[in-house]
Amino acid sequence: MIGPRDSRRLRGLQQALRERGLAAAEELHYEDLLGDGLGDGPDGGALAAPQRAAERIAAWPGALVKIESPGEAPALHAALVERGWRALGAPGARPQPLRHGELAYQHYWYAGFRELLDALPARAGYLNPPDDIAGMSDKLACQLRLRAQGIAIPPLLGELHGYEHLRALLREHGAGQVFVKARYGSSGAGVLAYRTDRGGREAAYGSAELVEDGGGARVFNSLRPRRYDDGARIARLVDAIAAQGAYVERWIPKPRAPDDEGGHYDIRAVALDGFLRHRVARVGRGPLTNLHLGNRRGALAQWLDDSAMHALETATQQAAMAFPRSRMIGFDLILREGRSWVLEANAFGDLLLDLPWQGLSTYQDQALLRPVPASDAPQAPQAPHAPEPAHA
Repeated sequence: MIGPRDSRRLRGLQQALRERGLAAAEELHYEDLLGDGLGDGPDGGALAAPQRAAERIAAWPGALVKIESPGEAPALHAALVERGWRALGAPGARPQPLRHGELAYQHYWYAGFRELLDALPARAGYLNPPDDIAGMSDKLACQLRLRAQGIAIPPLLGELHGYEHLRALLREHGAGQVFVKARYGSSGAGVLAYRTDRGGREAAYGSAELVEDGGGARVFNSLRPRRYDDGARIARLVDAIAAQGAYVERWIPKPRAPDDEGGHYDIRAVALDGFLRHRVARVGRGPLTNLHLGNRRGALAQWLDDSAMHALETATQQAAMAFPRSRMIGFDLILREGRSWVLEANAFGDLLLDLPWQGLSTYQDQALLRPVPASDAPQAPQAPHAPEPAHA
């Protein structure tokens, strides 16, 4: 397993392996790939990564190799930002240290992470190969790939360069409700639900907190979503997000939760070897439904009849075909009135705590997988119904 040192994701899969009576997985930490200084050396660890990773992976021929998210590790995040800034030719001023929860330099972070992924051995028994992970971590490129494969996604208005560009895109497409999304974000970071009317009134809603600092604007992730009604503040917020890479898509209304608690919901679905496994309804009273923002889980099995569940299975399997070499993908979907839209594909979408499927957690499900040789990467299923993934 490749991931941050002391990651709860690594611990989750290690625990699942122990419960199955299997030996602990060998761990290779991003911090080691970046060198002793977390990328502060003259080459930022660029020479160390391929050699160290190749040696460790080669020591276990035929092993399943899982690359985990580099998130939840501030020092690692800072090192990747620095690495990415250098990889892009050190444009402008050097990135400054970030405050806790600050959303900045995401385009540098992605460039650094992409360079690290590119340095990993190309051929190994990856759960998800490095190039697929890079493709899913670029949210706009991922949506374009899904669309090219014939997968229904919310209509894209295009890449975003700032607030005035947003207003121009709305006029061009005749749109009044859109989502502004950070191109390299995760967990709802940098996502804004934006609405305007013919009278010129506008509102933006999201988990981003705008902080005025010495005449400038800084953006922080918050667990308490905020609503902005002031056009000037919205403009500064959109500009700050767009400076790190962003895009705009049409706002697809989510279905109403069919219970007494109300709200609207979308679905997180986990595909394993192309087959739908874990699934959960994420219900919110606002436009954002991420569970860590205080939203609730819905009883999806009770809300969807057989026809709707079949539609969810089919939509998930078809979306997984866009990344046929990736064995585990989390998809966020809207399912409404017989139609489906894929909102996002997530290469690290298996962190679903206390959500068993057929008695197994996502990590217990993965602990049952058998390795697939690098020369025989799994292909997405062709049949509309697939009974199970390639469990041992």
